[in-house]
Amino acid sequence: MSYSILTRDQHFQSPGPKRILALDGGGLRGIITLGYLKQVETLLRVRHGDDPSFRLGHYFDLIAGTSTGAIIAAGLAIGLSVEELITHYLQLGRKVFKGSFWRQGMLRDRYDEAALIEELRQVFGDRQLGDPTICTGLLVVTKRMDTGSPWPLGNNPKGRYFSAKQGSSTIPNAEYPLWQVVRASTAAPTFFGPERLTIARESGKNTVRGEFVDGGVSPHNNPALQALMYATLDGYRVRWPTGANQILLVSIGTGRADPSRKPSNVAAVAGINALSSLMDDCATLVETLMQWLSSSASSSVINRELDDLGKDLLAGKSSVSYCRYQLDLTREGIDALKPDVDDKTLASLREMDRPANLNLLKELGELAAKRSVRKTHFPSVFDLPGAAGDGVGLRTYRRRDQATVSAIPLDLAANPEAEVGSALFTYYKWGARQTCKRGDWLVYNGEDVHTVDRDTFASTYTEVRPGQYSKTTPVWAERAECRGEIVTKEGSTRYKAGDYLVYNKPDRKDGYAVTAKKFAQLYEVDS
Repeated sequence: MSYSILTRDQHFQSPGPKRILALDGGGLRGIITLGYLKQVETLLRVRHGDDPSFRLGHYFDLIAGTSTGAIIAAGLAIGLSVEELITHYLQLGRKVFKGSFWRQGMLRDRYDEAALIEELRQVFGDRQLGDPTICTGLLVVTKRMDTGSPWPLGNNPKGRYFSAKQGSSTIPNAEYPLWQVVRASTAAPTFFGPERLTIARESGKNTVRGEFVDGGVSPHNNPALQALMYATLDGYRVRWPTGANQILLVSIGTGRADPSRKPSNVAAVAGINALSSLMDDCATLVETLMQWLSSSASSSVINRELDDLGKDLLAGKSSVSYCRYQLDLTREGIDALKPDVDDKTLASLREMDRPANLNLLKELGELAAKRSVRKTHFPSVFDLPGAAGDGVGLRTYRRRDQATVSAIPLDLAANPEAEVGSALFTYYKWGARQTCKRGDWLVYNGEDVHTVDRDTFASTYTEVRPGQYSKTTPVWAERAECRGEIVTKEGSTRYKAGDYLVYNKPDRKDGYAVTAKKFAQLYEVDS
């Protein structure tokens, strides 16, 4: 593994550039989001050594979600791959969104939340919001109807409401069941009944329960702005740095249909259309503010008056590197991806509860992602510590003049006819298994005995006297900010925060780890 896996607390508290992922609400159209995420995960996995165990929860320091986006965000935050989430999502959609003659969304909610709860519990188990198995920052946007206020629920361990306070009867955020937090964010009015969370409990007094509904009925169906505030405002106690190349915010929508509405003389229909239009306006406002605050590689036209705000920045400077992916569900947008979609099917794509559209929406999301997701949207400055990159930030060192090693080539073979380079034996060192090949070198540096790949030894060491060798070529090194594991030619090396990651080339491809003490003994800055 060529990058460091951070803990939740390290994601929140370690210095350096930060990465945020924000996922919109939109019912079953969340499968579009997963289509984009599949492409993002593939791109970033290759960037970080092409390790199959790479997860977006390793890369992003905060993942925020509203409604269906909350399901996906929480799944990523517990370490699921996008492919695993797609499997869960298709199962959930087809099981939960089953229509019934007795449920029309007027006198009763259209769908039974029991099936949704069963699926959420299957995925998230008994985890609480403060569970350490949530491997990165998580923010779930909900709306508490009995107080009329949006409730962003996060797992920042330093947050104001995360932990229990002495003498307080309030239930801390850390103790909320994760499945219930996600269920609260997905409780879309008329689709599902509200979720009641216990807010406070005190002996001899009435238990206080809040009634929560879908976070999409707040201004934050697109949680990008809320996530940015959570990460930078003092009130949320995260306070990440802002400015160019300090925060990357990737925002993914669930598809945008034609926002126009046909006029109606029926008061109820006109009212519903107006409320629906208001949600579209909130989405546009969030998008306007985000593009106004940022330098964006994927800015879209807000309207004819504002255009895309490409030449305008609030306060005259960019506060965040921002990228927005959104599928255009109009005829023009769909034809650009899949021109054979008929009018009836196209009209149904805007619906948020039609399981029959899942496969088509998944395909459209993946097609759109291949067209719009670019490597340049993820600058190398945001690569994880220890990831393969272009060498920026590495310092060059040379072996101290007096430092030599004893070394002999390994020409042993069980079969005398075995070719040089064939497997010889394995051994356990530096916290991991190492493999030695015929032709590699056995090296003793005064403390450790280990093997060095034959090609690396030939290109970096020079014999100074019989059996004694000095490393004459420079190395490039950087200090590890946290624990991790680096893949080497011989196997891999586990390291701690403060150790050095040393590379024989500036591309970080031929590397290993050295303790800070040993590094200081062996190397000095190359002047």
